[in-house]
Amino acid sequence: MGKVVPISLPNGRYWPKKGDAVDHFKAMLARHSDGARVVDSNDHGDLAALLQVYDSVLSADEPTKAGLGVSHFERRMDRDHPGHTSCFFVVRIDGTSIDFSTRRALDVAGSKEG
Repeated sequence: MGKVVPISLPNGRYWPKKGDAVDHFKAMLARHSDGARVVDSNDHGDLAALLQVYDSVLSADEPTKAGLGVSHFERRMDRDHPGHTSCFFVVRIDGTSIDFSTRRALDVAGSKEG
């Protein structure tokens, strides 16, 4: 049996097991259709907090996902990666956008718990 990895985010959200957090963000993605903006304030807060954790481990010379600041999040089809799956995109205040892997960010959050 694998090690239980808790996940906590800067906005106070906590899951005793990483799998619970994965399920939370999976369900969030499923609630939105491609092209839809995330308007629920709780969903936006969870995504912003997860993004903050992800960006916190980047070296100073690496560009952050947040860029100059986050305007909002959207669900879009990701055509830049194999499988053409849907994922969340960070839409920045300067109008640029970039895909955002909640799973990769949860990996970072889990490693910070150790």
